[in-house]
Amino acid sequence: MSEKEEFIRQFREVNPKFSRFYACFLTHTNLTLSQYALLNHLSNSGVIPMTELAVKLHISKPAVTHLVDQLEKKKYLKRAAHPKDRRISLIEALPKGEKIVRDMQSYILNFLLKTLDQFSSQEKKTIREFYARLSRTMDMVLARAGGKKK
Repeated sequence: MSEKEEFIRQFREVNPKFSRFYACFLTHTNLTLSQYALLNHLSNSGVIPMTELAVKLHISKPAVTHLVDQLEKKKYLKRAAHPKDRRISLIEALPKGEKIVRDMQSYILNFLLKTLDQFSSQEKKTIREFYARLSRTMDMVLARAGGKKK
């Protein structure tokens, strides 16, 4: 099996495990993956207009409205009218929502760091380089996808 084929095989093996990993944590928080993604984006972006959330998450405005409605009922975020344009709804994560995001990130990071500890210094450097390149490539792809008309 070639190196590329082995990478593909391993990716296909680990990808559903990551989904289950997220699902296990989110089950205890009573959140869906979409709700978590929205909260995670808010935690990193601060106050943001609802229409911008739709663009950043690559989902429709009605889908964002539905997610915001659900999360607002659970007191994970709040919406407010823009001070200069009342047609614009501004969305902000509340402390309860930010805590969920921090807890999830901590849970995943602890798991990843324990796994990373199993590698040599040189292997860790290669892994860091891989993540940096992966992040840059994802940024480019998402920027292009964000520029497309829906």
